[in-house]
Parts: sequence; structure tokens; C-alpha cells
Amino acid sequence: MSKILLVEDETILRETLAEILELNDFEVIAASSGFEALEVLKDTIPDLILSDVLMPGMTGFEMIEQVKIQEHLAHIPFIFLSALTSNDDKQKALSLGCKHFITKPFKSFEVVKLITATLDC
Repeated sequence: MSKILLVEDETILRETLAEILELNDFEVIAASSGFEALEVLKDTIPDLILSDVLMPGMTGFEMIEQVKIQEHLAHIPFIFLSALTSNDDKQKALSLGCKHFITKPFKSFEVVKLITATLDC
């Protein structure tokens, strides 16, 4: 069973996504902020990080930078979920090492399909 670190500050979306992922046979560890996610990463190495970009305190962009500089975490694939829609934001995400950028609103089956494809690579 693949382990997903889900980072989303909106409670309802975080809980809904966690439930959808669990129903699709993923183990989910949920965090409500980039800071909380970094704390989780001190004890757990997930197979993939699924994260919002716009969060209070630390953005997803700042979080991926912190993860990618740690040698034992740098290999973890990232998928961003965001309300940001500009090509500049998408290009920034990709340049920071993000594998995929999903724009909100999204279909849950698309997220599951993309996670599965990313983990199968």
C-alpha cells in the first residue's frame, strides 16, 4: 500500500481527499500546513506528497524547496493541487521538482489516476 502525505489547509477538502485516497487503497497521512508536513517528514517517508500551494505560513513552493534540499527526501514525487492557474505558477512548480500540477476544481478520479501513474513510474 502506497503512503501519501496530503498537505491541505482547507479541512473539508483535506478530509474528503483523504477519504477518497483511502478508498483507493492508499495510506494517507494528512497535514494542515507546510510546517506540519515538515514535522511529519521527520518520522515518515511517504511514497508521494500531494499538496496545496497557497497555504498560510508556508506555501507549497516553500515546502517543496525545504524537502528537495534534504537528501533522504529529495526523491519523493510531488503533485500540487492549486487554485493558481497561470503558466508562470505551473512552470515554477515544475522547476522546483513537482511532477504534476492540478488546477482546482478537479475531479477526484483524475487525482487518483495521476497519483497511480506517478507511483508506477
